[in-house]
Amino acid sequence: MQANSINNKKVYDDFESMLNNKKRNNLLLVLKITLISFLVVFSGLILFFAPLTLFSNKLVDSKSINWFLDFSNPAFERINYIALFRIFLLLGIFLYTFIANFSNLINQREATRKYIVWFVIYLLFSLTSLVLLFTFFKKNIVDYYYLSLISVPLLAVDIAYLIYKFNLKKKTDPVNYKNKISMIISIISRTILVISFIAILSAWIFSKNALERNDFLNNNKIHNFFVELFSQRSIKNLFLMILFIVIIVVLIFLINIENIILVISKQGKINVIKEKILLFISLSFITLIWFIRTLFYKSEIELFKVSKNLSDYLYLIGIGLILLVLIGYLLVSFIKKLKVKGLLFNNIVFGFSIFLIWIIVAAISFLTEIKFNLNITILIATFSSLVILVIYRLKIANEAYYVSILLEAIIVLITLSLLISGLNSILLANSNQSFYLINSSLSLEQIFIITTIAFAFLFNIATTINLIVSLSKITKKENSQYLERN
Repeated sequence: MQANSINNKKVYDDFESMLNNKKRNNLLLVLKITLISFLVVFSGLILFFAPLTLFSNKLVDSKSINWFLDFSNPAFERINYIALFRIFLLLGIFLYTFIANFSNLINQREATRKYIVWFVIYLLFSLTSLVLLFTFFKKNIVDYYYLSLISVPLLAVDIAYLIYKFNLKKKTDPVNYKNKISMIISIISRTILVISFIAILSAWIFSKNALERNDFLNNNKIHNFFVELFSQRSIKNLFLMILFIVIIVVLIFLINIENIILVISKQGKINVIKEKILLFISLSFITLIWFIRTLFYKSEIELFKVSKNLSDYLYLIGIGLILLVLIGYLLVSFIKKLKVKGLLFNNIVFGFSIFLIWIIVAAISFLTEIKFNLNITILIATFSSLVILVIYRLKIANEAYYVSILLEAIIVLITLSLLISGLNSILLANSNQSFYLINSSLSLEQIFIITTIAFAFLFNIATTINLIVSLSKITKKENSQYLERN
């Protein structure tokens, strides 16, 4: 009788535990969908109102953007500094809080209900940055200094969350959270980064008296220092630039030291990286929808005119080849007789497909001078790449860390290539060719396209090396087994 009671109690406890897990998973799914939906809607608003949100057209009375990235005179230089600072600060906070919120949410899978407060706090920061992108267009530089102080409460929230997470994880995951060292290092690094940012801004703006602060570029020691650092070639400046880059890289490394240690020790949850890929794919799709809108700006519509030059139609061959790559990938993914088996072989087919698509885009970018032709090619290439990415993610459930990290980088670069091309279309429609005037033989679009190719190539190299190593191990094992039998 007592044994039956114990068994019934065990069954009841297991069932109750299963119900609790199901509730947690349902809540987690709802919060993930909510966050992705907000990201898609908010990002769509920012992109579709890009002349206002990204190009800050309200900073000038005419509301034009032909001044953007034009540093030819002091007035334009000043307004560009303000516009660029505004964009990078607010857009940086917008993206950071969404990505941090999503990563934290996945990390708190075992205590989703407790995370709701943090979820709302980070979402409020995202919403605040969105509202400011639409409304904050002050012309006084001191106002932007006060705007930058938004980084202080965000730092406080980050620190509070890190402490909360450590206290929670040392109970639920004591093996990986048995000491505070990595948390303390991360907190100190975040604090140094924010304090340095505020200190440089303070020195830049308040080094001049109150009457001259709006003229923050003229006879400003901090401004002159940075201009000389990046414009004058000397051993001293090269050393300072390398030192500056090293400090930034080290700080970023130390901020993420906890996650890096978990990855190195192979104790980290790959779910965080894998599910962040879903977040980036969602961002790519809304960027793709917005990009279609950029095809119909005034200057682009004029390019629909029929051309008598046959070379102007080379992009159609490129589009045809891209679609052939897509069809080929679909065939080896869904046709039973052609289906590729094995994780490493799937990685190679995926990497080669993405690499080939963007090689074609790069070729078209050099062969055509018609912006519309390049835009259509990028549109088809991005769509094909995203379809391939989604199919790959559905097929492959347990890819390695390096694969997930490179996938993230490739998705981000594809999205940036699309974004830069779309923004360039808006600028060209407003008689602004700033993206073609950079100090390089390549346009800004071509730089991002080539960088995408480089990461796709790196992906292929990494997966090929992994395949060779795996085949070598299998061969060695088979040889040793053969020798043992004989």
